[in-house]
Amino acid sequence: MLEFTNPPRTVIPEELMLKRIAQSEQMREFFIQMWLQNPELAKQGGEQVQRILLPLVANMCAT
Repeated sequence: MLEFTNPPRTVIPEELMLKRIAQSEQMREFFIQMWLQNPELAKQGGEQVQRILLPLVANMCAT
């Protein structure tokens, strides 16, 4: 049986972390826009996608 060892902890430089967070936010925004434009695709994403979109759709309807 293979034994897994914990890899040594490494520190992610703040600059790299901020770049990754920014990239994640861009990807999140891209997918949200795609789901808003294509509700059938959003349905395929299931409950989690619906939870993400619900506040946005409610805000759009309120304005």
